[in-house]
Amino acid sequence: QAIFGMHNAPDLPLGTLRTRGGAFYANVDRFTIHIHGRGAHAARPHEGIDAIVIGSHIVTALQTLPSRVFSSLESVVLSVTRFTAGNTWNVLPQSVELEGTVRTHNDAIRTAIPHKMRQLIGSIAAGFGAQAELEWVAGPPALVNTPAWADFMLAQAQASGFRAERGTPQMGGEDFAFYLHHVPGAFVSI
Repeated sequence: QAIFGMHNAPDLPLGTLRTRGGAFYANVDRFTIHIHGRGAHAARPHEGIDAIVIGSHIVTALQTLPSRVFSSLESVVLSVTRFTAGNTWNVLPQSVELEGTVRTHNDAIRTAIPHKMRQLIGSIAAGFGAQAELEWVAGPPALVNTPAWADFMLAQAQASGFRAERGTPQMGGEDFAFYLHHVPGAFVSI
């Protein structure tokens, strides 16, 4: 009839259980961006197409998507978490690889973000005479608790002596979301 799960949350005070009805944890998607420029000696950068400069522009521009393309009332986090380029101090590398994650609770935004990223990345790379590709890996969907079962968990926690708190949407992700697409229930942080 219902399914329940819990996640260790060391940031909560001991003896606390937190949950909410509706979206609780975010969609978790991963991306890799491959930028292809032209290597050159650092003393002659004009002979190359500097993939590091292009990558830097892309990182900065990607930060405008959550704040300028999508409503500021929506929860959208786009984080570039890896920037890999070159292997020596005096040569501009031919390529750069960026990696990161996008988190949101809104499925329409989740669907739109890769398209917007491809437009932005492609335009910036082309403006410098380079090429760039986006590799998108969809992760777990947003974890959406059944409101009645979330309330049930809060009541059970309180009756068992826990401090029961109604939470706010979290940007972390949890694959328990797949279960909640098939069976009503609730996931809690404890």
